[in-house]
Amino acid sequence: MPILLPLSLIGFGFLIYQLFAGATLALPIALGVAVGLSAHQLGCSAFASIAVGVIAFMGVIAASRAAALKLTNPHARIALAVLFALPAALAGYSLAHALGVLVGTTGIVAGVVAAVPCAAIAAQRMLRPAL
Repeated sequence: MPILLPLSLIGFGFLIYQLFAGATLALPIALGVAVGLSAHQLGCSAFASIAVGVIAFMGVIAASRAAALKLTNPHARIALAVLFALPAALAGYSLAHALGVLVGTTGIVAGVVAAVPCAAIAAQRMLRPAL
């Protein structure tokens, strides 16, 4: 029983970390979901729609990584970073606001505080892509 509380806190902390790490990929996730839902609306089967959405998700990530590696103009690289940072900030704000409401505190302050690191992490990931 004494081990249950620390393990559940570690698990909850890891879940929160994964949610915010996923928030930095808000743009590719949103585009993959949109393409998958569009494919399903056009009459594709569920498996084909999921496959098309996953391919779109991976295509956006691959294209953005290639663009980040090939762009030499600093203004273009900053524009690419902002393109990924804005949806990440919105996703981080929404996530922190929802968690703040669930905990019972004011969610707006937590959302604003969390939006800035999510945007910064997304911009950093685009400016320095991992190979």
